[in-house]
Amino acid sequence: MTEEKLNWHSAFYDAIRLELEPYLDVLEFSFEHELNTNPLRIDAVIIKKEKGITIKKNIAEIFDVYNIVEFKSPDDYLAVNDFHKAMSYTHLYSAISKDVAITDVTLTFVVTRHPREVLKHLKEDCHYNVRQKHTGIYVVEGSLFPIQIIETKLLSEEDNLWLKDLSNNLEGSELKRIMSESSTMPKSNHIGAYLDVLLKANTKIAEEMRMNEAKAFYEMLERTGVVADFEARGEARGEAKAAEIIKSKDAALSQLAAEIAQLKAQLATYK
Repeated sequence: MTEEKLNWHSAFYDAIRLELEPYLDVLEFSFEHELNTNPLRIDAVIIKKEKGITIKKNIAEIFDVYNIVEFKSPDDYLAVNDFHKAMSYTHLYSAISKDVAITDVTLTFVVTRHPREVLKHLKEDCHYNVRQKHTGIYVVEGSLFPIQIIETKLLSEEDNLWLKDLSNNLEGSELKRIMSESSTMPKSNHIGAYLDVLLKANTKIAEEMRMNEAKAFYEMLERTGVVADFEARGEARGEAKAAEIIKSKDAALSQLAAEIAQLKAQLATYK
């Protein structure tokens, strides 16, 4: 982990688009969707352009016309109050959006950590029926609209590579597969933010890969546009370092000049 705060949400936006790539022409994505002029935002709203379209993807089986998605980064967790806040946002989205019936809306939570307290709360306090429809995908039944919780680390790489590997605890083989899959994609694909965050969050594994497969590693970064970002940051750091060195040297020269002037003044008193 670097000191720089990782933008997990931007990586998630890439990941969810990649997961639903076969349906990009029938889906509309709105990220950080503002509910009003105040700072109330939904992480993502995925809208079916045609109501009758069926999304044959495990993470989107509950999707209706308007699909709200809330994401928790690997450094965060889903708390009970987070669940109810998202529920209120879902009702508000329907209430303030023209022609959006609450019965046409779904709510999805995407988390890395197991939401034990939330699942317990939903069963015991809210009296909802919670069942694991697929490995890592919990469906919540009993609400006015469909709800699901996706625990990404339990998903399979075969079905959900991009969401499963949105992690700060990747194995070398997992990062290698991500790199391999990324290298075959068109440059137009949205994946730069995703790779950028994964490499920063898994620096040890990424460095080992860079050392062992330098040429392939660099080519992948260059193809996806990540290398340009890295080089820009490197140049910025280099320029800052150079300025620091120059400033340090100027200060040292100024100090030396002051000491020489003082010495000359002292010598003059002996003449």
